[in-house]
Amino acid sequence: MSRERSLKIALAAVWGAAVIFLIVFGLRLLNDFILEPQGISPLTMPRAPVERKEREIEVYFADENAMGLVPERRQAVLGGGGAADAEAIVAELIKGPQSDALLPTLPSGTRLLDAYKVGDLLVLDFTHDIQTNHTGGSTGELLTVYSIVNSLAHNLDGIERVQLLVEGEEMESLAGHLGLEKPLSPNLKWSAA
Repeated sequence: MSRERSLKIALAAVWGAAVIFLIVFGLRLLNDFILEPQGISPLTMPRAPVERKEREIEVYFADENAMGLVPERRQAVLGGGGAADAEAIVAELIKGPQSDALLPTLPSGTRLLDAYKVGDLLVLDFTHDIQTNHTGGSTGELLTVYSIVNSLAHNLDGIERVQLLVEGEEMESLAGHLGLEKPLSPNLKWSAA
């Protein structure tokens, strides 16, 4: 074997050992400082305090003939963010109308289990009562669904679509007439003239 070739092999062995040493050293650093931090608290950005305050909203209920939706002005505490504000608005719908000239649109016993926002989509998860206690009929179903969708889209910025779930599951419809597999956009066609 030539002397030059032996020198190249030795140099390659030294470089290989150096690379292995650097890899082992890097893995130890990674383990010590990133994967198992000890006594290091995470950095947190200061947040502006959430200003929750009473605000006027409009929620939609059925007119006296149950043929259209009419807005009713209410006061509700908002400012907690998309899901919290949606819960406050749905709570007002569940309470029913204050005016004797309007009819409730949500069936008795209905409760909201969860609400969350994904972009411009608001997902609402109701108890089964919204289906099982529903009086039925195509107009009644439309008024229930659009009282929810229109009330939320009207009062919450950035909400373009609403998806309704029952007990965490998608539903085909509330009472057999309106497809609810996909999110719905507001529809003011159901507002009473």
